[in-house]
Amino acid sequence: MRLARTAVLFLLSAVFCQSAVAAGLNSLRQNGFSLIPAPQKVELLPGVAVLDCSWGLETSVSRGDIAVRSLVSGAQEMHGLTFAERGESRIVLALSGGAVTGAPDAECAAQAYRIRVTPTQVEITGNAPAGLFYGVQSFLQLLRRDGAGRLVLPLGEITDWPDLRLRVMHWDTKHHQNRMETMKRYIDQSAFFKANAISFEMEDKYEYPRHPVIGAPGAYTKAEMVELTRYALERHVQIIPDVQAPAHMNYVLKHPEFAHLRADSSNYQICMCDEEAMRLIFDMYQDMIDATPGVEYFHVSTDEVYYAGISEKCKKLRPYNEINRSRLWVEYVQRVNAWMAERGRKVLLWVEYPLLTKDVSSLPAGLIDAITGPQREPSWLEAENKAGIEQMAYTSMQGAEWLFPNYFTLQGYGQAVQGRMQEAVETPELTRRAGARNLMGTFCAAWDDAGLNDETFWLGWAVVTAYGWNMQGPGPAQATADFFDAFYGPDVAVDMRQVYSQLELQARYYENLWDLVWSNERGYAYGYSGGKRPIRLQDETLSLPALPAGDSLAVKPTFHEKYAAKIAAASELLPANERLQYDLARALGEVSRNRYNIEVLGSIAALEGYAVRTMLDLDKAEAFLVRAGEASAKGEHALAVNLMVEAGNVTAANLAVRDKMWRELTAVWEKGRFPKNEDVAGRKFLHVMDDVKDHFADRRRGLDYMIAPFERMDLPGWHKALGERIKAYAAAHKVPVSGLAEVRLED
Repeated sequence: MRLARTAVLFLLSAVFCQSAVAAGLNSLRQNGFSLIPAPQKVELLPGVAVLDCSWGLETSVSRGDIAVRSLVSGAQEMHGLTFAERGESRIVLALSGGAVTGAPDAECAAQAYRIRVTPTQVEITGNAPAGLFYGVQSFLQLLRRDGAGRLVLPLGEITDWPDLRLRVMHWDTKHHQNRMETMKRYIDQSAFFKANAISFEMEDKYEYPRHPVIGAPGAYTKAEMVELTRYALERHVQIIPDVQAPAHMNYVLKHPEFAHLRADSSNYQICMCDEEAMRLIFDMYQDMIDATPGVEYFHVSTDEVYYAGISEKCKKLRPYNEINRSRLWVEYVQRVNAWMAERGRKVLLWVEYPLLTKDVSSLPAGLIDAITGPQREPSWLEAENKAGIEQMAYTSMQGAEWLFPNYFTLQGYGQAVQGRMQEAVETPELTRRAGARNLMGTFCAAWDDAGLNDETFWLGWAVVTAYGWNMQGPGPAQATADFFDAFYGPDVAVDMRQVYSQLELQARYYENLWDLVWSNERGYAYGYSGGKRPIRLQDETLSLPALPAGDSLAVKPTFHEKYAAKIAAASELLPANERLQYDLARALGEVSRNRYNIEVLGSIAALEGYAVRTMLDLDKAEAFLVRAGEASAKGEHALAVNLMVEAGNVTAANLAVRDKMWRELTAVWEKGRFPKNEDVAGRKFLHVMDDVKDHFADRRRGLDYMIAPFERMDLPGWHKALGERIKAYAAAHKVPVSGLAEVRLED
């Protein structure tokens, strides 16, 4: 259910989107200011307030309150602004229950705030602590420098509250593990964009004290998770555990200790009719409850339970068919919901296949369907409404694409991409219009299946959250511009929208570059969403140019002919990639916030550039070899040797570029995350691939899945074979060999 939504939503958008969100720019943007999420009400007056370090800070809440601390630290770090002990001009922070009216319910009202700006005073008032905190985040975003270098705010009043009470960002870390300081930075950033919950899907990245073999070496400890939970709750963010079960359980069932609990021969799904299996799942649930004290929700997942009831134990109880698959899924959810209720947790889950519409009414009231959208059939939504099931508007901002998400609808370099930004903007309102009467939140998914760096997800996370806050906000153009202002700082001269567009287009070139060949590295898959059926897997690679044959050195331009369109696209991409890398290098000196994000984007651009260069280099090397054959046919043996040496030097230089690019990318990525699936403190990581899900990021144990297609080509082996051919030909014709570069790759 992760990848098929965009096309459906695109069609729905053609019908509904004209009035789903405001098309023009709001008054803040028109007056040179930005704020994401866009506020509900803005009343501006002519002029600005000019702030400087003579302004004082007055607060009716404790100086230790997170709203005050966030204001002081944010003003200093983002704007270089400190506050005086006293001042004629001042910022006033206050709590006043009921000060802001208009919110749709009490939970949304608790998040409401008001900002009043006069030339000498800024009042930030929250109905409750969460509202005051969000008012501070809005203040920090709005504050900017004018043409004279002064810090200014628009005069007037902003009154704001969320339309939907829960706005969830999805952190999927199944194929990587972030460092603790990265996690805290992400919590701060999530709160800055007014997200108030994180569905934390970690699979084996937690230690699971009751069954420690499940936790990967170096997995987060209970103490670390408790620390992160406390840190997040202080910032009005709930870390909601997301435990994959009963499907997507390779991280458990790969271990010999649990292999007997498989539903069938596959490590993908556990037996749903085995009490030992259920006890194991409940132990994992309890471990995560213990690790997230004070959290109200639990994400039970139930994601893609393709084979409910396929085990022999289940078949003894009832036949394996679509009716019984649905009933077994319902019984699992009923049991889990009752168990969670005893422990004070509300259940989020994917209400999807194999559930049949007729069985929705059997689900317990109070469940939260976190995967609702306008593609749902009216009868399904009506059944949920009647059953008392609450709904979250689901948007996937990342599915299976490589390197960079598909944010924008783009075309170029032989690629055509349907972007997701329009979907992010429209989904909450269209979901409500489709008939979801119990809509209470948004869920922004960003899957780790292809192993993208989390730094690439922030645009999607922020924009989906923005339209959970204000469903009638401005269109995607302003939302994107407001995000870039907030995330990088408003004074960045580099066009970050163009940077993201180029990263996206060049990522699609990289992704679509390869030939697919039957895999020699992996066995057959167990099945797929359509059922159990052996599936032969494929891997990505390219054919290398032919090596010179015989004494004639005859070489046909097979590489050039086979990949003519991709070589032509690479010729177009080369200057675009050079400009992209230049823009990112320049941005490093311009951004006032999130500089590390630019480093990550730069590493991705370098990998994309290497792919482009490889196509051009191999084409160039082949051309040298073709000319060498022609020279040999004319008896020009010295020229033939020199041309072959030129071909070898092109590939040697290419491999040197790859080696440097890869070392630098790895170093950048590991600033924010641990080495992928490393052994820690004597514990070995067990890498066993999923029998069903062919995740790009899981095809190698380490980070090298990103360059695996290049490695399968074995260009170093090709270069070595060419060198041997050069030496043999030169010896046969008594021609000296000089200038042939050697390949030296670091481990």
